Amino acid sequence: QPSAPLRSMDQERAEFALKKIQAILGGADQTHKAEVRRYLNNLPALIRMNGLGQALAFFLTKKKKKPEDKDTAHETIYYMVGAWLCDASSKGRIFSESTDALSAITQSDMAHYMAAQNEALALLQWLKKFAVALLPKED
Repeated sequence: QPSAPLRSMDQERAEFALKKIQAILGGADQTHKAEVRRYLNNLPALIRMNGLGQALAFFLTKKKKKPEDKDTAHETIYYMVGAWLCDASSKGRIFSESTDALSAITQSDMAHYMAAQNEALALLQWLKKFAVALLPKED
């Protein structure tokens, strides 16, 4: 059985980001798409100013009001970043403590926290690029 070709972490991030943005493109309404694009653009600066934990906590405060509502754009982004940092199958997995990013952050040490912050910023470069390329701008 031939082994899979070696791929760089940046290629893994790009593939993950493209799949996530394509999923939004295929499933969300125009407003949601435009909001995801706008908020993805702002998140790296928010992380650099306040840290990953504070930025993700802020995004989670903007969650849907009722369980039956659709996820807000903030939640969509929170879960994308969380999946990359926490999911067992993710190539960018930093946290094994929890599948929820904020829970994992509160249970991790400083070295993992800083690694996760750097990894999130690297992933966001790709998420932003694909969002700008594929998602509509707000009117």
